[in-house]
Amino acid sequence: MIKNRNYYYLIIFGTTGDLSIRKLFPALYKLEQKKKINKRMKIIGISRLNYTLNEYTQIIYKSLKIFFNQDLHLKTWNIFKERLIFCQMDVNHINDFIKLKKILTKTNKILVNYFAVSSEIFTKICKGLKFIQCNQKNSKIIIEKPIGKSLENFYNIDESIKKYFTEKQIFRIDHYLGKESILNLISLKFANSFFSNCFKKNNIDHIQITLSEILGIEKRWNYFNQTGQIIDMVQNHILQIISILAMNTPKSLTKKHISEEKIKILKSLCVINDANISNHVSFGQYSEGKINNKIKKSYLNERGAKSGSLTETFVAIKLFINTKKWKNIPFYVRTGKRLSKKSSKITIFFKKNINLLFSIPKLENVENKLIINLQPPYDIKIKFFNKKPSLNSKFILKPCEINFNYQLFFKNSYIPSEYETLILESIKDNQFLFVHPKEIIYSWKWIDPIIQAYKKNPSLLQNYSAGTWGPQSSDLLIKKDRRQWNNS
Repeated sequence: MIKNRNYYYLIIFGTTGDLSIRKLFPALYKLEQKKKINKRMKIIGISRLNYTLNEYTQIIYKSLKIFFNQDLHLKTWNIFKERLIFCQMDVNHINDFIKLKKILTKTNKILVNYFAVSSEIFTKICKGLKFIQCNQKNSKIIIEKPIGKSLENFYNIDESIKKYFTEKQIFRIDHYLGKESILNLISLKFANSFFSNCFKKNNIDHIQITLSEILGIEKRWNYFNQTGQIIDMVQNHILQIISILAMNTPKSLTKKHISEEKIKILKSLCVINDANISNHVSFGQYSEGKINNKIKKSYLNERGAKSGSLTETFVAIKLFINTKKWKNIPFYVRTGKRLSKKSSKITIFFKKNINLLFSIPKLENVENKLIINLQPPYDIKIKFFNKKPSLNSKFILKPCEINFNYQLFFKNSYIPSEYETLILESIKDNQFLFVHPKEIIYSWKWIDPIIQAYKKNPSLLQNYSAGTWGPQSSDLLIKKDRRQWNNS
């Protein structure tokens, strides 16, 4: 708990939007339950819609009943709801910000402004906050990915924001950086000689990263159609995972030194453009199909959809990192909506043993693997071969598994959600888990040529049935290298 005499205002722009309802309020309620929120903190919800405080409180209560995944405790809820304040305003009208200023009555206050809205209106909010003198040293902003739709667009937004807030006041969030499983990649690699030795060029055949969802667009068609899967997931989450996974040992566990190493990886990503995109990228869009025996509509038949859209809901990429350590080792990444199952994992495939001591013809497609599950139960699996017990001297090998279950091992420790961690760290003014602007710049520099090449080659888009693992081109992308996706 933060123990001081300051008053805290957490101001959420887009308070009834998808991000706030699904992620922010469940995280805030859990922090309340854990008594991690300062007693002097109020939560101000900003929306264009005109609710009474009671109506707004009921919206938050009903959303928690759906998305908190646990029963709500009356005592905790009664404390939490007293923090809620609603402010109806339109950020497009600068004079509306005076309504917010009238609520911020305390003198020794800390303002945490959470922009749970499109990056297109970040500048308008910043301008409005300056208008009511809420961009001083006691104020900070948290901005959500994706920031912009291209490198040029990011530069414009970033420069506009910096007219009103200094770099120290800006917290650029990628919620994957708040995941315990992502943070553990650093300790896994650099605190354990066993694993650090595994991460050597001579040992690794290739690496796969899968971030898949069974959900579709979830009433966000207009937003998603302007974004697409490659901007929504690859430009931020997947590139953050790759940069942490592939980075060299940082000089220290500080944001400065870790960011330096991540940026080196992002700068070293081999270019994918119009000349080679067909050999490196698969694009897909989901059509009608079954998930859990229920028919799911195609992307083009979702509510609010427009016919003829070429926006991808799936992307798979074969990429390389041009460094001495990673040269010629392929990374196969894929992410999509309405896929066969929800999965967030890294699979490291080790090179096959070239000795001929053992004959395992039935196990040709079974390899030594390290599997890191980024979602609950956050387990780490090692796949290996072992001799099957017998009454003779024959070496009959069976694939086996060692499984470390994060949740079981730390069963007496609370494992927070990523948004709990990130909200608390931002309130504490700790930038460690937030993204450096150079990381975003080099991510966009790599992503932009792919987007431009796809626009020139729209025929690369293939349909895939909801409930499958994506389009045929995704399988061909990896099969032509005599490998296959880990769908387990």
